[in-house]
Amino acid sequence: MPAIPPRLYLHKNNRSSNAPLHPIYCYKLNYTKLLYSAIFLFFTISAFATHNRAGEIIFKQIGDLRIRATIVTYTKASSIDADRDTLILYWGDGTFDKIGRNNGGGKGVIIGPDIKYNIYTFEHTYPSRGTYTMSMTDPNRDAGILNVNPPNSENIPFYIETTFTFLNSTFQGYNNAPTLLQPPIDIGCIGQVFVHNPNAFDIDGDSLVYEKIVPMMSVGTPVPNYVYPDQIVAGTNNILTLNSQSGDMIWNAPRKAGEYNIAIRIKEYRQGILISSTVRDMQIIIENCNNRPPNIETIDDVCVVVGQTLQFDVKADDPDGASQQLKLSALGGPFSIEGNKAVFNAPDNYVTPPVSATFTWAPDCNAISNSSYSVIFKAQDNQMDSIGLADLKTVRIKVIGPGPENLTGESSLNSIILKWDQPYLCEVTRNNYFKGFNIWRRVSSNSFQPDTCNPSLEGKGYTKIAFNQKSFDGEKFTYTDTLVERGKAYCYRVEAEFALTSPGGFPYNKVQSLPSNEICVLLNLDVPLITKASILSTGTNDSVLIHWIKPRISDFDTLMHPGPYKYILKWNEGLQPNNFIEIPEAQFTTQHFLDPVDTSFIHTNLNTRDTIFTYQVDFYAGNTTVPYGSSTPASTVYLHVAGSDKKTILTWSESVPWSNNSFTIYRKNAQGIFDSITTTHARKYEDTGLENGKEYCYKIKTSGSYGISGLPNPITNFSQEACAVPIDTVPPCAPILTINNDCNNAASNTSIINKLSWNNPDENCGTPGDTKGYRVYVIFKTGIDPLLIYETDNPDNLTFEYANEEFGLAGCYYVVAIDSVFNESPKSNVVCMENCPDYRLPSAFSPNNDGHNDVFTPYPYRFVTRVDFKVFNRWGNIIFETSDPDLNWKGVNKSGNNVPDGTYFYSCEVYEAIYIDQGITKPRRLTGYIELIR
Repeated sequence: MPAIPPRLYLHKNNRSSNAPLHPIYCYKLNYTKLLYSAIFLFFTISAFATHNRAGEIIFKQIGDLRIRATIVTYTKASSIDADRDTLILYWGDGTFDKIGRNNGGGKGVIIGPDIKYNIYTFEHTYPSRGTYTMSMTDPNRDAGILNVNPPNSENIPFYIETTFTFLNSTFQGYNNAPTLLQPPIDIGCIGQVFVHNPNAFDIDGDSLVYEKIVPMMSVGTPVPNYVYPDQIVAGTNNILTLNSQSGDMIWNAPRKAGEYNIAIRIKEYRQGILISSTVRDMQIIIENCNNRPPNIETIDDVCVVVGQTLQFDVKADDPDGASQQLKLSALGGPFSIEGNKAVFNAPDNYVTPPVSATFTWAPDCNAISNSSYSVIFKAQDNQMDSIGLADLKTVRIKVIGPGPENLTGESSLNSIILKWDQPYLCEVTRNNYFKGFNIWRRVSSNSFQPDTCNPSLEGKGYTKIAFNQKSFDGEKFTYTDTLVERGKAYCYRVEAEFALTSPGGFPYNKVQSLPSNEICVLLNLDVPLITKASILSTGTNDSVLIHWIKPRISDFDTLMHPGPYKYILKWNEGLQPNNFIEIPEAQFTTQHFLDPVDTSFIHTNLNTRDTIFTYQVDFYAGNTTVPYGSSTPASTVYLHVAGSDKKTILTWSESVPWSNNSFTIYRKNAQGIFDSITTTHARKYEDTGLENGKEYCYKIKTSGSYGISGLPNPITNFSQEACAVPIDTVPPCAPILTINNDCNNAASNTSIINKLSWNNPDENCGTPGDTKGYRVYVIFKTGIDPLLIYETDNPDNLTFEYANEEFGLAGCYYVVAIDSVFNESPKSNVVCMENCPDYRLPSAFSPNNDGHNDVFTPYPYRFVTRVDFKVFNRWGNIIFETSDPDLNWKGVNKSGNNVPDGTYFYSCEVYEAIYIDQGITKPRRLTGYIELIR
């Protein structure tokens, strides 16, 4: 312990002037400076006592390194002394500016009962590109905030910040912070749901994510002793959640009246990279009131295609009936954008419930965005004159670009020409937002149906072959695909692309429209085309039937390529596109092109159960050893069947030049005949309700086409036969674990145990009778294997009590369920418990050997590993010290001699075993005085 400074001693009338009493530490002071400092401190605290309800900092980039920043605050209007006509904004580059209030003629604007809305705006130029944190600090928060450093929240600064990155504007564009459109001015009642949403709107269409954080008091420093609001009178009926995508913060429901603070960080991403984060710090006022909030009914999230008008009704009602009135309103991006704005025809004033209104929006092409627009509908009652409880309902609206219309295609000698309608609905936009058309292609047709809300063709089997096309032949938009091969069917879709433009002319935040209709075109069928590779039998004389069609006479020049003509069928195992082997029996020759020729073959002596086979037809013209051309390879369908608990899981695959879009499942019945049991468009099927231990056999029939008129349709093929035996390989679902103990209520000398309870997961998973028992594990130290502490084979045993002799309550616990064949479920939720140390010292003892209170020891304690206890005399000298938590000071000094009666100062560092890693202890310092009376 550092040396104790000189002290003065104050004496009471009933004490000897020679006895040591409570020490008062004294320092040499400059009293003139002290007086001025005290006066300055008084006026500073008075001047800066604040009643900030909420605040955030937003910005707009207006130059390569220049921004326009705005501090937004919501304050208590009646706190005149705390009203700020100026604030200091720290720019994050080592500079700051004193910024005057801009709105309401410099006085702010009253927006509600005792609520003032304040805007402070200023511009600043930064020295270079980089990441900066702008911040504003107000020296004090309100007094009495329940979850910030209670009971001294007024000494904790109110702090907000926004961090942003200057992008390379030439390529990546400007960075503008999202605007928070929803004022944080609502109040709540005990026991009633409280809802808030910042309603962030980003003009650039960047992606936004919301997260709940601890409020801060300075850069990188959270406020001390903070707990989230739902930890005040915590329980299952007091839960606060924040939806990271929509921004809905729902508190269901407050249990104690008072003021609370929360902070929400809104993170802005562009192309997956974080480019800014804005912190809203706000108060929530909860009152003890006899009122229930209104409720809103309307649609959920929706998508709208430009050219359509989105219209829906919003209805608000109040469970308290017509005894109070409601006001229905709406805020959000659709009301703030440039261009066609949304309209909400709700009454401007409070009216008797129920209240109905209609939202209408016909977005224009510049509203097309990958990010959804949020509209927050608010219904507020007037239970407290002109303010009351509110309900918020978030509707997220995604605006989709219309697809190009009437796509057609035709083949020429070595190319395919695509055409579609001009004009395109969104061809003309502000700021060159429309960039052109992208062309997507795949070989063979696709059963893909575009999703209006997620129209991208990425990952749908197509390849993008051209970007931002705008070619026009005077009547239609057009594109010519020259990278094509004869004998192949190509299918196309076209989409429009939109993007913002950087100062350097580069696009960013690209958005794609709905795709066009699909068009399929065959380029000159002058080579054979396979139309079947179907397995006829499995297990006995396995065989495959192959069909193909000859080249079209209209596409093949017989004068340039006279006969004879030969067709050779080749094969290989697997999906190899080369190294084909000729089938000697499958070689067919004609002298003239139109002579009849066999175009089918049954390939025998195969092992179809274990192998997939691929076929190709080579076509020869004239007496040559080099084929004129070859068909596109086509494989058989391979079926895989796996047994699971009372079911089988079927999956299948094939590689063919046509598109399969329908699959019929056949299962062998008791008579040995395959019956169809279902048809699906998916490539996986689960046959359920089966008997474990019994074999089930299947085959698949695929159905598809080339998507081109004149070619065989449908094209059907069978897989091989495949069998499996259902067996219980599926573990039960994970239980849900909860743990309680009497830590906070039990006396220090009371034995405390953890009371574990969990549910039977079969109730939630729809698997009655699957769970046969449970195992409970605990982890005491990081890196140590879990310890099995309880096992039962009774599914109705759902509780267990436990405390470890060495580690106490501390540990991380989880439960698993087991079934009849000992499959173990995934872990339940892991619940980590801490010890609850208790260590308190008395203020006096009497070491006079009378057998009562002769030794200075702590009260009964728990979960304390060691202490650093020191006793000091009046001169600051250590007269006794120990690391034993029992202390056992008998009123003697280090030499063993009795010390005189009096008051002694002590310092005690208490090392408490709280966490599961017992080597990590949490020191707590106790100081005080001991009265020694002999």
